[in-house]
Amino acid sequence: MNRTKSTSITVHELTWMALLIAMQMVLSKLSVGSGILQVGFSFIAIGLMGYYFGPIKAMFANAAADIIANVLLPTGGGFFWGFTLSALVAGLIYGFMLYNRKVTLLNVFLTVLLITVVINTLMNTFWISMMTHNPFWVMLLTRLPKEGISLIYQTGILYFILKWVSNTRFNKIGR
Repeated sequence: MNRTKSTSITVHELTWMALLIAMQMVLSKLSVGSGILQVGFSFIAIGLMGYYFGPIKAMFANAAADIIANVLLPTGGGFFWGFTLSALVAGLIYGFMLYNRKVTLLNVFLTVLLITVVINTLMNTFWISMMTHNPFWVMLLTRLPKEGISLIYQTGILYFILKWVSNTRFNKIGR
């Protein structure tokens, strides 16, 4: 069974990807908490991209979202290519793990676990360490509690959203 569709993008898909990219940019600016325990919600849009469009399209859409966000809504840290690479890999993981698969708590948990470990804990900590010239292991130890908490809340939120989407007419958006 071929799990991926053609990599060509229809106008319908491009429109929905643009909406999800805009949603990701808005959600990336919304967060709860402060400091180390800041909770963000942009993972929802990235998860939906992977669910609807598969690994290749989600990979490029998420990388495009990162670049567009840094051009239109720059943060104090500025643009860093490493985070774009992280966005690319995150889109690939979300797409591979969620596209054309039944929405189960285990599948969503494994997806978020991969994202948390590979992207947030390892890759992003490495990029932050490079940018700040702080030792990787010191940065890793300070980020681990937040990543453990994010694994729990991201799994729950993404599971309920994907479960709802899979049972509505919105299930057919990217298919």
